[in-house]
Amino acid sequence: MAKGIAEVPGIACGVARAGIKKTAKPQERPDLLVVVTEEPAEFAAVYTTNDVKAAPVKVSMELSGKVSGIVANSGNANACTGERGIKDALEMASLASQLTGKGRFLVASTGVIGEPLPMDKIRTGIAQAVANLGRAKGEEPARAIMTTDTFPKLAFKESSDFVVGGIAKGAGMIDPAMATMLSFVATDAKVPKELLQRALKEAVEVTFNAITVDGDMSTNDCVFLLSTGKSGVEITEENYSLFKVALTEVLEKLAYQIVKDGEGATKVIRVVVEGAESPQQARSVARKVALSPLVKTAVFGNDPNWGRVLAAAGSAGAGIVEEQTELYFGPYLLFKGGRAEFSEEAVSNYMKESQEVVIRLNLNLGSFSFTYLTCDLTYDYVRINAEYRT
Repeated sequence: MAKGIAEVPGIACGVARAGIKKTAKPQERPDLLVVVTEEPAEFAAVYTTNDVKAAPVKVSMELSGKVSGIVANSGNANACTGERGIKDALEMASLASQLTGKGRFLVASTGVIGEPLPMDKIRTGIAQAVANLGRAKGEEPARAIMTTDTFPKLAFKESSDFVVGGIAKGAGMIDPAMATMLSFVATDAKVPKELLQRALKEAVEVTFNAITVDGDMSTNDCVFLLSTGKSGVEITEENYSLFKVALTEVLEKLAYQIVKDGEGATKVIRVVVEGAESPQQARSVARKVALSPLVKTAVFGNDPNWGRVLAAAGSAGAGIVEEQTELYFGPYLLFKGGRAEFSEEAVSNYMKESQEVVIRLNLNLGSFSFTYLTCDLTYDYVRINAEYRT
């Protein structure tokens, strides 16, 4: 069985099929999740930087101190819903607290924007999820927060002293700044609040903050990290790096799965920029290439259109020098000091045969590098999003 947040000691998960999502068979899959900690837990969080924030984000951002868990629903974002949305998000947290006999809960929602939560279904769902606490294992918690996802996303890392496990959802509306769509992660290490927040922020910056599917940022993005302390292992400045490495590995796996499941995607694209003058230059060039619809559609068509990549890289305004830049698709050199000689057929075949296409730019200006993940842009992306509410 694949492991995720439910397999972290000190965590119990329950799910419910509340029928929130508008589908032909709304009871087919879980759409409400309750995550409970055995004892009050330290938590860290990062949230969307979108000026338009959903009600659950606003409510969760007000929390400090320790929490007893997370309550989340899919099928409805509870975003742009005014005072009613805030009231409903607060009620979700209150119900989870009352029914579990625990303390305060973080709240998250995902789904259609602009529609009030169906609170009759939410109330029933929370009660069912609490009644089922401890029964949702492996993939089941991740399934409860899926929307257009085609598979559940979970990851687990076991070190000699502690574990880190998490779940995520996301397939479209992915271009976060300090978060992804939704991700809930836990560790049984005992981590002070300050170190927990620092580790999450640093790990997110090179994982969830280094992916894009479509360049659109959600109103509901958040990542929650809980520390149950069940292992008894305390994280200090001395062993902080070990914890951050484990956390980053879990978030890397979750981020990769999100890109792999990009709406309509057939390929992951790994954009690697190296030889940069600074980390900022490497990141800005990689991001610009990863965001380019022309690059993404060329990859979908197995077209080694190197001109689109160079144009996108130059549009970052980061000071790259055309004459010094080298461009590779996989092992093939496509551009160096002017166009290089290469076999279009060989490169196209590489793209056809690869589930992950690597685009590598060596700027030959310095020693810094950065990697961005994206996916190809296909006909199905348009179809999925054209029909999202219908």
